[in-house]
Amino acid sequence: MKHFLIILFFWIAFPLQALEITVNPGKYSKYYHFQYELRPGHYEINKKYGFNAGGQFEVFVPKEYFPISAPNCNKNIIIRMPYSKKETTKKALYDKLLQNKSVTVTLEANPYVTVIQEKPVKLQLQYCNVFFRQRAGDYYDQL
Repeated sequence: MKHFLIILFFWIAFPLQALEITVNPGKYSKYYHFQYELRPGHYEINKKYGFNAGGQFEVFVPKEYFPISAPNCNKNIIIRMPYSKKETTKKALYDKLLQNKSVTVTLEANPYVTVIQEKPVKLQLQYCNVFFRQRAGDYYDQL
């Protein structure tokens, strides 16, 4: 009974949420998008890289906190913001992350992803990086 109560406590305190992956058709392949909550203490801004031209920046997430497995990655998953001419939305997100706030972001697993299972979709990263979702030349915070 004691073990059951301990398990029940952890289940209530730290609920596991299934990762919802949206599959969007692209011109040449399918794109895999999902939302992920960057929580204080579970991510770090790459301050050496900083905020660069085109709104590029990087966020490090220890692989044990990331919802998609990455067997070829030793330490961190690197979330990269791609280059584009539009920087305003990206800069606002970067500034919020610098404040070490909890932020839900939309990510794209392509192109370095392997589909392990089609239904429900299960993915595995080939390398240590994913990208913030882009659309129409800007960060797109929707699935």
